[in-house]
Amino acid sequence: IGLVATGIAMLVGTLVGGGISSQGFIWIAIAIVVGGAIGTPMAIVMPMTAVPQRTALSHAFGGLAAALVGVAEYLENRSKLSTFTLGALATEMLLGFLTFTGSLFAFGKLQEIISTRPVVYPGRNFVSLGTLVLAISSGVYLTIDPSSTLAFGLLIGASLAFGVFLIIPIGGADMPTVIAILNAYAGLSASA
Repeated sequence: IGLVATGIAMLVGTLVGGGISSQGFIWIAIAIVVGGAIGTPMAIVMPMTAVPQRTALSHAFGGLAAALVGVAEYLENRSKLSTFTLGALATEMLLGFLTFTGSLFAFGKLQEIISTRPVVYPGRNFVSLGTLVLAISSGVYLTIDPSSTLAFGLLIGASLAFGVFLIIPIGGADMPTVIAILNAYAGLSASA
């Protein structure tokens, strides 16, 4: 939660102040303290049998934090970034946002907030792959034309949607395996 707050602080600093100032770092420190104050009791109170849910929730916030940092970096420097850096930021946002929604749905299935049964429907593979192709092609286009706000919005929206489409056809019993994969996505997003 502290990481998400940090990502939000960086995004707000970029949008409002045109970058992170020394005062911005104070806000980031405050965000980390607030996030730690929220996350620590969650970790203490949550029973050991609910560790997979807690892990899924942590991955969701880690993915969101990485994605928000990518958004802030893109918005602040889009005209000055190299093609390689833009590609890395597009990858960071794609993986971060899909990890966010995918991990939230994994948490929901494990906590039995949403149905643990697989949600299957005709054409689901076409819808899922189409959404992934849209996210990737938006990222590629954004790398070529950093000024495209349409590609930027499509990248975020398609990435969030793909995270949902990735998880809903999987049953609750397989969620621990899914969480391991989402952990890898969060790590790749943060690395990018």
